[in-house]
Amino acid sequence: PRPKPHPRLGPSHAKWAYRNSEGQLLFYACRWNTPTPGDPDAKEFRCLSFWSDKGWDWKHPPAPRPLYGLDRLARRPVDPVLICEGEKAADAAEAMFATHVAVTSPGGCGAADRAEWSALKHRHVLIWPDQDSPGRKYAAEAAELVAAVGAASVAIVAVPENWPLGWDL
Repeated sequence: PRPKPHPRLGPSHAKWAYRNSEGQLLFYACRWNTPTPGDPDAKEFRCLSFWSDKGWDWKHPPAPRPLYGLDRLARRPVDPVLICEGEKAADAAEAMFATHVAVTSPGGCGAADRAEWSALKHRHVLIWPDQDSPGRKYAAEAAELVAAVGAASVAIVAVPENWPLGWDL
């Protein structure tokens, strides 16, 4: 079925499809640019998922939630993995680093613990944080969670402190 626009925000400005390892659609992460005079870069995110009893609804699927890029991981089972913060950054990293499979967890920097990281078991994982405190916290938490599921190795990129605050891939 076709997704519906958000009742308050309307059609999204960007949408990322979360797929399982076979490429079947699981849900969407949607973004709206919502600039205000006080915050010209403001944005809002919502998850759009399909529920058998009510169709498309604006809520996350239950935790643990699948990673963005499971289909990429399945197509490239031995390549190293690059974890970014957010779908936009994962897509950019996928284009820039052809030797790595780029993925992210749903829900942003505060939801790493709600993701299902087991697809990274036995994989070599590199985490590239955003250049801010929430990004570093997300990277540290993701590293612990990925190590706990049995990744072959886990490392975090040391983003230079003099890079612009908020910088990401």
